[in-house]
Amino acid sequence: MIELMLVRHGNTFAPGDRIVWVGSGEDLPLVPSGRAQARLLGDALSAAKWTATAALSGGLKRQAEHLRLATGGTPAPIVHRALNEVDYGDWGGRTTDEIVAAHGDAAVRGWNERSQWPADAGWPETLEAVRARVGEFAEEVASGQHGDRVLVCSSNGLLRWFLGLVPGALEAAIEGSSFKVKTGHVGRMEWRDGEGWQVASWNQPPTASVH
Repeated sequence: MIELMLVRHGNTFAPGDRIVWVGSGEDLPLVPSGRAQARLLGDALSAAKWTATAALSGGLKRQAEHLRLATGGTPAPIVHRALNEVDYGDWGGRTTDEIVAAHGDAAVRGWNERSQWPADAGWPETLEAVRARVGEFAEEVASGQHGDRVLVCSSNGLLRWFLGLVPGALEAAIEGSSFKVKTGHVGRMEWRDGEGWQVASWNQPPTASVH
C-alpha cells in the first residue's frame, strides 16, 4: 500500500488584508497564521511517528514554505511542477466582487460551488491539462518511485482534481460541498495494487488525518 498525504498550504492573508484570488501567477508567502498551520502539521506527523519517504510541493513560496516548516527539511523537499496551483489568468489578484463584475456571477459560482471549469474565462491552462498533470503525478506515486509514504503540499484549485482519480469521488464531494481543501487541511489517498486509488479521508485537520 502507498499512502499519499495531500496538504493545502496555510494562510496567505492576515486579518484586514484585501482578499484576492491567488493562482500560480500570484506567488504569496505564508503569513504568521499560515506558518503556525504548517507547524501544526509537523507536530501531528511527529506525534503519529509518520515519516514521509518523499516530500514534494509545487514551486510557489506558500507551498514550499509550508512543506519545509512541516517536515523540518527531512526528507529533502522536492519541487514538482505538476503540483503548481491552477493559473487563474486575469482572475488572479482580483477580489471575488471584481471577478463577478468582469465575468459574471454564474462563472464564479460554478467554480466555487461545483468545481465547474469556467469555459470563457481565458485561464491559460485547460482542464484537460490540469487533469493530465495530476494523473501523471499519481502514476509516479503509484509506481513506488517516491516510496510508500508521500507527503505533498499544493493548493486548493489543484488538489480537488486528485479526487478525480477515484470514480465518483469528485462528484460525491461536489454533491456534499466538501471538494475544497481548507488552508492547512489534509486529504489522504491510498494506492493498492489491483485496487487502484481510494480516498481514505478528505479536508480534515492534521490532527484528524495523520495516524
